[in-house]
Amino acid sequence: MTRAPAQPHPLAEYADRIDAAEVYTLRRLAELLELAPSSVSGMARYGWLPGSRMRPHRRGGRTYTWTGKQLLRLAARPIRVQYDHERYAPSTLYRVGCRCPVCVRVHSADSQERKRALADEAFPVGKRARVVALVAAGTTVVDAAAEVGVTAGWVYGRATWDAAFAEEIDEAAWSLCVLGQDDPACSTAAGYRGKTGGKVPRPACRGTGCREWRRGQSQVERAESAAA
Repeated sequence: MTRAPAQPHPLAEYADRIDAAEVYTLRRLAELLELAPSSVSGMARYGWLPGSRMRPHRRGGRTYTWTGKQLLRLAARPIRVQYDHERYAPSTLYRVGCRCPVCVRVHSADSQERKRALADEAFPVGKRARVVALVAAGTTVVDAAAEVGVTAGWVYGRATWDAAFAEEIDEAAWSLCVLGQDDPACSTAAGYRGKTGGKVPRPACRGTGCREWRRGQSQVERAESAAA
């Protein structure tokens, strides 16, 4: 168990978002701190958030509440915490400065989970299905994304960690193939870049085969850059 030096309270970096005239429930405070409600509840139990009141919860039981003024006062106080992993949750200890492998790993997982929850909210399953259908019908990913109110970055970003969605997009995007899957230039630099001059110009291809070539080429370029 390691004793940490005095340091800013976990509320300190969020002080500019706290409204002194408001009342904060545990869940609302958790959203402010980007923590799970259970972590904030632990902070309250361990005495890091004194001055709270208990009030009935609409779904039964009781919940902590704080005034904005109380939270601002707490934000201005330094805090000293023992890194007791048997008593405190890793996500809570990370918030107050512990950078052991366990706390870092849990914090990373929590951050990823929050980001993916936000991604689901901004780009829900209905919109994803609509994008896939539009692309399968020959609409570019950029235009399909715009039609459902997101960016192409949201589509491709989702595909980096959602394997099922990535597979659906890849299958649908064969419809965008300029040359055809059986053409020797499919999935090559020539296919991806297209041809602007000559007697038979053709647009750059963003079908699945040529995008796979571009992904592979990007990996090669990154590896060469890292080795240089």
